[in-house]
Amino acid sequence: MAGEPIEPAAAQVADFLRVGIQLIGQVYEIHGLDDNQPWPDWDANQASAQFVSLDSQLSGSYPGRQLGPLCEHEQSLEDTRAACGIIARTILSRLELIQAFGSQFSQEIRTFKSLWPREDVEVLEERLRMFKSELELGFQSSSQVGQYTETRDALDSLATENSPDDRELDAQPRQNDFPKRSKLPAGNSVVSLFGKKPAGRSKPGPELRSYTKDMQFTDQEMIICDFLLESLKFSSMTDREDSVTVAHSGTFDWIFSSEKNPRHEKSRVEKSLTTWLSNTHDSGIFWISGKPGSGKSTLVRFLRHHPTTMNLLHRWAGNEPLITAGFYFWISGTLEQRSQTGLMRHLLFQLLDQEKYLVPVAFSAKWRHYQSLSTRERIKASVSWGLQELKEALNSFMQHTVGQAKICLFIDGLDEFAGDHKEIVSFFKTLASSFSHVKFCLSSRQLPVFRAAFANNPGLELHDLTLQDMVGYARDHLYGHSSSQALLAKDLDGASRLIDGLVERADGVFLWVTLVVQSLLRRQDYQAVLEMHDYLLQHPADIDDLFTHFIFERPAKDQTRLISRLFLLLSAREEACHATGQEEAVTMQLWELALAYRLEEGEIHIPDSVQEATAKDIDRICARTKGHFSNECAGLVITHAPSPSAIRTRARSTPAQLLAESKVSYIHRTVKDYLSLPHIWTRLLGSMIGSTFDPHLSLLTSHILQLKWPLDVFEPHRQIDEWWPSIPLAFTHARLSQDARAQTVLVPEFDRVLCQHWAFRDSIEKDHWAKSLFSSYEKRKNAVFQDPFLSLAAKFGLSILVRERIHQDRLAAPEGSIPLPSHCIEFLVSRQKTVYPLSSLEIVGSLLANGADPNRPFKDLDKKNRTPWLVVLDKLREAERRQWIRFYDTAEQGTRRQAAIVSLFLQHGADPNAMLPDTRFDPSATALEVVTSVYRKYASPEFGILRNELIRLGAKEREGHDIFYRVYGD
Repeated sequence: MAGEPIEPAAAQVADFLRVGIQLIGQVYEIHGLDDNQPWPDWDANQASAQFVSLDSQLSGSYPGRQLGPLCEHEQSLEDTRAACGIIARTILSRLELIQAFGSQFSQEIRTFKSLWPREDVEVLEERLRMFKSELELGFQSSSQVGQYTETRDALDSLATENSPDDRELDAQPRQNDFPKRSKLPAGNSVVSLFGKKPAGRSKPGPELRSYTKDMQFTDQEMIICDFLLESLKFSSMTDREDSVTVAHSGTFDWIFSSEKNPRHEKSRVEKSLTTWLSNTHDSGIFWISGKPGSGKSTLVRFLRHHPTTMNLLHRWAGNEPLITAGFYFWISGTLEQRSQTGLMRHLLFQLLDQEKYLVPVAFSAKWRHYQSLSTRERIKASVSWGLQELKEALNSFMQHTVGQAKICLFIDGLDEFAGDHKEIVSFFKTLASSFSHVKFCLSSRQLPVFRAAFANNPGLELHDLTLQDMVGYARDHLYGHSSSQALLAKDLDGASRLIDGLVERADGVFLWVTLVVQSLLRRQDYQAVLEMHDYLLQHPADIDDLFTHFIFERPAKDQTRLISRLFLLLSAREEACHATGQEEAVTMQLWELALAYRLEEGEIHIPDSVQEATAKDIDRICARTKGHFSNECAGLVITHAPSPSAIRTRARSTPAQLLAESKVSYIHRTVKDYLSLPHIWTRLLGSMIGSTFDPHLSLLTSHILQLKWPLDVFEPHRQIDEWWPSIPLAFTHARLSQDARAQTVLVPEFDRVLCQHWAFRDSIEKDHWAKSLFSSYEKRKNAVFQDPFLSLAAKFGLSILVRERIHQDRLAAPEGSIPLPSHCIEFLVSRQKTVYPLSSLEIVGSLLANGADPNRPFKDLDKKNRTPWLVVLDKLREAERRQWIRFYDTAEQGTRRQAAIVSLFLQHGADPNAMLPDTRFDPSATALEVVTSVYRKYASPEFGILRNELIRLGAKEREGHDIFYRVYGD
């Protein structure tokens, strides 16, 4: 293999990296020069020629490609190749921009820096670093890795020569980044922009008085305290702890038992844990580690709520109060459940709820701000929490409890933290070393990062200690089941060998024992214990192999398809929630899933009218679905009671309602990890070949059925918030579905059933429920919509539905109405953390092709004079001001989509000389100036083409407004 040439596709990427590295080094050198120095002696033509050649190579088909699809490795390399091609063309565009406009200004370094800003170069360097990592996939032998070293070392050398510290010394103030010819708008402070202080009052807030534990809050202070504590909470805050299996009777009792048990290494573990809990001078961290499925979360929950734990901690606390709190990371849960922000919010809520007098201390700035507000202003206020602010609040809490209290925090699942594991390790180690009055009981898998950090701390390896707990669990369940009890009693020796064999095969993984015991009990045709033992041996010892056995090998083909349907539904719900940002809705209620899961079996009739679901119907549908969880799915999916905050507010919930609202989840994280493996997911999809099942279509139907069969008494009303969580999910499932009926049939049905729930005050044309989702009541009450429901569908990207409706109605619009295109382009550049997707090129094209006028004047919801084309320009200007546009954007939904939408407007007659009027924030700007500003900053070749097109169409440059004209204010 020695001397084997680099794979052609990888070689092209490597060539691009080498040339890119050289270019970055040259540009950094220029940025290090003084602004007043003459223009550098730099051959831009040579650089352009290099990138023209690279672009030609990277834009071609995959070199050496054979017939058929690319393999996984080749596709990954092709994706990298394509991204490099886009960036090569962007660099070419930047070079052309410099050559075209550089000669029009003073030939000084400041002009070059303005035409190629430092921010651009830094992003380019970061992209090359990413490509360097991805390129390693393109080298398949040691000889190729050796040839790759040159490129890798060059990038590493670049990182050393241009370290962030060095660049900070070189960096010039932002106001010097423009050539002398350009006139810069003066900067505005917050006060001058708004004419008032940020808090909304002319006088500063009151000074923060000293608070002590014995002080009583005033009524106003108690309201602010409760307001801030409530704002820390999130809906899924206790879901993970609620879903963790409560320890089986007797499990883990050995930890605090006085009886010696050598198989548990009782003396060592008991001494280690009890000493740590009660000792003042011991380490601040106790680490519970174990294999996946060994029961770490169950143990953490057991310890946190065990009275002996509290007794030992009180011994450590002495005369000081004891404060405890906990958090359970959950990679399968919402963003808050797997992030440091969620950790901080939950911990701070628990800690401050026990020590309320520290709320104004921990959140001093927010406390002063809300004290300065009137009651009316405070009612309208909302609270957002940044990670840094939360960290400072926790640090402040810890500082102010030194000598005042002792604190013990129980944190489960560090390996399920979605960020950098080193970061979370550093966070806890820093806290533990900084505050001796705080203890941390942490749990995680035995990943190298955690072993390196906590191996020298007190702790236990759970999989080595739970043998007797597994024996107890297996014995109690096998002897406690009517079908196996008598059989085992007849052969006690055989029963003992069965249980010992079961625990031995588990190898410390409690989850394996749980699943296999359930599997043994599901089969009820044993004639002897030996048959049970033989059946036990059919279960693979490896946990992943056991999942494969349950899903693919043991069931019949039809059963595997049922199992696959369930997993596809769970995955589709997660996909929709990620698309809308409704992370709190990832975990479905049993009623939601049951209505979707049973659809193809003819069990559910969709009634024409709305009628409350009966307890009998709820029990029947939910019970059968739960039966599938335990039988076909072998217990891999379970239900658990929802947290109190997730239960609908009622005077009293019936057992059927509580059953319907129970939460559905995987029994353990390892199940989701297994299903996420590419070859496993491919196998799941393969089992559905020949089926018409579409999970998004089924979940959309479920949303309709939930409205048709409400769990509560049906009474039309106008509280849109009650239905809002379902609305984005229903529309998003329709968009993601591969079945056109989702948009043409089911979304109109969803509209009809919501109209049945809506208490109309006027005609459906004037008082449609969808209208209430646009801005505030004051703004929309007198506004005229072309079609509020269709406008909402367009915002959610339902292109099939929009196209069908406009073909039917040909865009008939009431006089003075807000035109459809203006709603379609609301999220032209950024989703702005909303539930809506980015503006759809397909929908915009359909509207314009069917007669929508880009220059049609209208008044928007803020009573401003607009046209759809002016909305496009304003969105671009806002995006540049807020830095929503990305340098070197290679995403399909990025700059190329934005430019394509602008191009469509121009193709359909948008005014090339349209002008955005000046506002209190921004100066006036023409279409040419907006497009030119984006082009100059980001060097997007697509926006360069748009600029030329505008000029071809007759766009005029305003005198004194050159390429550096700033189209937005500060």
